[in-house]
Amino acid sequence: MITFGIYCLAAVINLASAFLFKESLRKISKGCLMPALLVFYIFNADQIIYMIIAALVFSCAGDILLIYKEKQIFFKLGLAAFLVSHICYIAAFAVMTQNFNIPALIISAAAAIPIVLIILKWLNASPQMKIPVAVYAAVIMLMSLSALQLMLSRMELAGILIFAGSVVYLFSDSYMSYLLFNGKPKYFNFTTMIPYIIAQGSIVMGLAQGFNG
Repeated sequence: MITFGIYCLAAVINLASAFLFKESLRKISKGCLMPALLVFYIFNADQIIYMIIAALVFSCAGDILLIYKEKQIFFKLGLAAFLVSHICYIAAFAVMTQNFNIPALIISAAAAIPIVLIILKWLNASPQMKIPVAVYAAVIMLMSLSALQLMLSRMELAGILIFAGSVVYLFSDSYMSYLLFNGKPKYFNFTTMIPYIIAQGSIVMGLAQGFNG
């Protein structure tokens, strides 16, 4: 658990520096989050799943790119990096799911469509960003649905952690996007990082402790 402690330390430093507006420290600590979580995963998983490594690598790229989110090119590249990260999570969850729960899949997929539409309307994205945001919203919803299938197929604490993390991740990205398109508050970097840190930590904790192939 020492390696997870490093992630927690980086998270505390990032949140404290964001709250105190210490920009240099905030940017450095943000770039350290996913590498610390990756080290934790590698040292604790009995069998390494390379899609999980890829997900964390692309998440790290997204973290760094979104440091400069005020520039549209970096925002779009960051969005693309996280999109690939979610796809990697989806692939990993699908491989690890032992049996798909078809009734739950149908019900959750039917519920996901109006939720995505509500999120898109709620975000109030600019016309040029509507399609990228719609694609991203659909993919992250699919990531959460695949985490649900994984939990239902293997009802253990690890599965609960992964699904809970995916739901928090969905909230995190929706909340951050809403603030980006509707005006950032003073403590934007502080408030948006809290659910993101919890989400990633919960997912990888579950993957490292309970699902090893």
